Amino acid sequence: MAGLFVLALSTTAGCGDDDGEGGSGGSGGAGGIGVTGSGTGGSDATSTGSSGGAGPTGTGGAEPTGTGSATGSGGAEPTGGTGGATGSGGAEPTGTGGATGTGGAEPTGATGSGGAEPTGTGGATGTGGAEPTGATGSGGAEPTGGTGGATGTGGAEPTGATGSGGAEPTGGTGGATGTGGAEPTGSGGAEPTGTGGVTGSGGAEPTGTGGFTGSGGAEPTGTGGATGSGGAEPTGGTGGAEPTGGTGGGPSTIYGAACADHEACAGEYCITETEWGWPSGSCASPCDPAVGACSEGGVCVDFGEGVGLCVLRCSGPDACRDGYTCSEIVDGITACTPACTDHAQCTELGMCDPFDSTCKSGEAACADGVDDEGDGLTDCADHDCSATCGPIADAACADAAAVTTTTTIEGDTSTGTSVFQASCTGGGPEQLHLFRPPAGQSGTLLVVLQSESDHGLYARTVCTNSLAEIDCNDEYAATDTRLEEEELELVVRRDEAVPIFVDAYSPDDAGPYTLDFVFSPATCGDGIISQPEECDDRNTTSGDGCSAECTLELDDACADTLPAVLGDNQGDTSTGTTLFDGTCFTRGMPEKIHTYTPPSDGTLTLALSSATDLGLYVRTSCADADSQIRCEDRQAGGTFPETIALDVDGGAPLFIFVDTYSAAEAGAYTLHLAFTPAP
Repeated sequence: MAGLFVLALSTTAGCGDDDGEGGSGGSGGAGGIGVTGSGTGGSDATSTGSSGGAGPTGTGGAEPTGTGSATGSGGAEPTGGTGGATGSGGAEPTGTGGATGTGGAEPTGATGSGGAEPTGTGGATGTGGAEPTGATGSGGAEPTGGTGGATGTGGAEPTGATGSGGAEPTGGTGGATGTGGAEPTGSGGAEPTGTGGVTGSGGAEPTGTGGFTGSGGAEPTGTGGATGSGGAEPTGGTGGAEPTGGTGGGPSTIYGAACADHEACAGEYCITETEWGWPSGSCASPCDPAVGACSEGGVCVDFGEGVGLCVLRCSGPDACRDGYTCSEIVDGITACTPACTDHAQCTELGMCDPFDSTCKSGEAACADGVDDEGDGLTDCADHDCSATCGPIADAACADAAAVTTTTTIEGDTSTGTSVFQASCTGGGPEQLHLFRPPAGQSGTLLVVLQSESDHGLYARTVCTNSLAEIDCNDEYAATDTRLEEEELELVVRRDEAVPIFVDAYSPDDAGPYTLDFVFSPATCGDGIISQPEECDDRNTTSGDGCSAECTLELDDACADTLPAVLGDNQGDTSTGTTLFDGTCFTRGMPEKIHTYTPPSDGTLTLALSSATDLGLYVRTSCADADSQIRCEDRQAGGTFPETIALDVDGGAPLFIFVDTYSAAEAGAYTLHLAFTPAP
């Protein structure tokens, strides 16, 4: 502002002749230019001509303290009297006349009665100075002008451009075109705390109650927004643009909008597809998971490790964009979360994972032997390739020839498929064999693989399901002098087929192999518990605790328990069942079962005496092994009794098992019970 007014002075003031005929715009004539000319108004220094030399000490000298100007009675610079360049006030710095008026141009006014800088009361063409107290009004522009502005009654800076308040920083009550100052603390200032805005009644920045065109401050905590009633940023009152304004102003953030980076979310936060797997990204904003505060339209979600993000809140199934669903976050609060259903929704990674409905890079190629995404699954072993490999795997399983007896098979993996993989094998081709036990038989199957290259051997319960793996071996490799040999020992049940896979570790290892199958059937009733038998009581009669198929009938055995009484109870394990096991006993040894129900809360003491090595354990449920509460077998037979003391609940039945350390130790015993009621 000051520079403009200096320029104005330089274009209106007169210039003296070399011989002192007078100032170009005033009445000074013959004063000398340099030092002491005697003209009527010298240009320079101390002429004693008529009205005063232009500079420096003539009676109307231009510089620095004359009382007259080039054509007026006040000096131009710096402290002229009451006249300016063509008026009665000095131009700089404190004259009361302007360039063509009664106030000085700088600082107290260009052409009015106030100086331009810094505290004059007149402006360029009005009664207030341009800088700082007003351009053309009665208030100064900068910094603490009065009540006039550029074209109104308030200064442009700081007290108002054209209103009654200053623009910057502490103007009065007028703003740029309204009643509040623009910047910063006028009662209607734009920045930072005025109550009036540029064209409204509130300050724009940062805490005023009015916005640019509304009633609230734009930044950062006003109650009004840019064009509404809430602050724009960041924590405005009832509305604001961002990020937590209320009901006025622009939206606080674009929650849920697609994004590739943070910049796409107005500098907030982008939950990117590449990092988080959210389809095409989703705009959010940071929040404190412990507090959970978000602006309207958001809900704070804990992403772990102290990271909290405000995501789009929703209220119905159609509230979220494609690839998302409205799901409950906590306590009935719902938000839009990933729910991709199609690869097209994953615009960057290209694949939708059906297991967690998020995007992933996926297995790009399904026949190159490379684990493209580094998840340990290659090609068809990865469910990403199920659409490509599924039909091939289904056909291979359906076409596998069944093996039903002990036999030797020769095969070659180089002619096999490349759609299966197990936990211990590589990504080479494989051959599939299907073992089915002889009709009506169960037993164990030994499978032995031999090959001249690196192969693995594995079995599944379901041919096409990699998660149904039973066992897998690939521990050795062939050498120049020794074949590779791998083996599996499997339990097979009647009428169930078991898929057996021979898998080359890599395509280079594919080649010939031999596979030996040795099946050993289990014979129910021979007294030997062979897999998959659960029991074998030397008969094939059901209803005695061990069925005709040698499966346990625990409920029937528990129904035949012996009621125990306080005092001595006699028994013999050699005539007992072999269906139950305690944690301190050998499996499959004979036992007898007693049951006792305490009459009230109290302490039950058990003492077992026998000539052979017996022990005892207690359960709260006869058939449930996990209900065991104590097991004791510390004493040798014929020495000291085995004892257990238990705190018991009245009315709750207990099952007391007397078991045998080994089959040779089965024999007679005495079980003594004593009960002490609780006080």
